[in-house]
Amino acid sequence: MRPQLALRLIGSGLVLQGLLFYGFATPLTIQIFPGASDEAVHVGIIMRRGLAAMSFLAGLVIFLVRNDGYRTTKRVLFGCGIGFAAITLSLIKILAEQAAVIPLPAIAFYGFVAVYALYISVRKQKTA
Repeated sequence: MRPQLALRLIGSGLVLQGLLFYGFATPLTIQIFPGASDEAVHVGIIMRRGLAAMSFLAGLVIFLVRNDGYRTTKRVLFGCGIGFAAITLSLIKILAEQAAVIPLPAIAFYGFVAVYALYISVRKQKTA
């Protein structure tokens, strides 16, 4: 798979995640923190909407950089791989500490994207 396609998929996914996090901030916050007080849920909703905007921004930047040359796309993919690995490890830590309810498919998906981005970024370019 070409790095440009990988960046297109990752960028689009992050933009979609941002839109979903913003649109469903209340039910997601209640699902992740069951039993939280109304004030805590309100703070969680505000934080989730901030996260949504950052996800949207990151996704848009990643999507727009996809045609900036082979070397640039490989570097951006390497950064994405490290970032998604950090997200995965953070989610695993939260799950292990039982600080919140994190769906296992989310952890698996972020882990897959981390490995995928790192693989594409370090893979040698095929010559014709």
